Amino acid sequence: MAVNILRYPTYADWERAYDFALRTIGRRYAGGGVSDKWKKKILRAGHSPIRTLMFTIEMVDIPYYVSVHFARHKFGVEHYVQSQRNDRQSDYDRAKAPQDEPVMHTMDINAQELIFMAGMRLCGQAYHTTQLWMLEIVQEVLKTNPEFKPFLVPKCLQRGGVCNEFVPCGINGICGADINAKAKIIP
Repeated sequence: MAVNILRYPTYADWERAYDFALRTIGRRYAGGGVSDKWKKKILRAGHSPIRTLMFTIEMVDIPYYVSVHFARHKFGVEHYVQSQRNDRQSDYDRAKAPQDEPVMHTMDINAQELIFMAGMRLCGQAYHTTQLWMLEIVQEVLKTNPEFKPFLVPKCLQRGGVCNEFVPCGINGICGADINAKAKIIP
């Protein structure tokens, strides 16, 4: 399992997002800095300027079936998955390949979708292997952008302990399970 962050929001990207936020109220950013407090406020609010904050995330040797779980996300993200076509590779016969055949999967994803994806893929209802890959993504993202820590959590925690799944997993303590039982997936 290897996750590499190839692109992440820099200070200049945060300034750009701040400028766009100010433009919505008829103002422009004149410099002076973007505070960590403002970063957390806009991430919590989920307002449109966070869609300008981009990550490029490479997943190396991800099982094909887990790659498919990530590829289900289609708004605010582009997926580049290694082809299994027999005319593009000669390592195995695609028609006979097991679902866990490792592939390379790179995604270009904005901050809003990354937060949404983490909420879904860290949920206790997500497949365990997918949870582990998402957790690895979160841990790598936090190395470059620690301001995301409160937001890259299961969706019930994003929603203040409210679960909207058909069958709650119990991660938030309200559904009948102690949160520590699922702590392995919380950054």
